Amino acid sequence: MDLRQLEYIVEIAEEKNITKAAKKLYITQSALNQTLLKLEKEIGEPLFERSKLNLYLTEIGKIYVEEAKKILEIKKKHMKKLMR
Repeated sequence: MDLRQLEYIVEIAEEKNITKAAKKLYITQSALNQTLLKLEKEIGEPLFERSKLNLYLTEIGKIYVEEAKKILEIKKKHMKKLMR
C-alpha cells in the first residue's frame, strides 16, 4: 500500500463511482478499478458494496477510509511544514 492508493480509495468513497473518481484523478477507470481490486485482495475483504450505478462503503471500508483520511491529513501537514 502506498499514499497514492489511499488517495484513490478516498476519492472513490467520495464519488461513490469509479468512473467519476478516475476522471477527477486523471487516470483510467480500468487502472483505478485494478488498484481497488488489488487492495481488496491484499486486505482480504471488500471495501465497497457494488451496485449498477454506485459504490457504497462496507463496514471495513468505512474504517479504512477514515484511517486513510487521517494519514493523508498528516502527509498534508508535513508537506506544508517542508514548504516553509
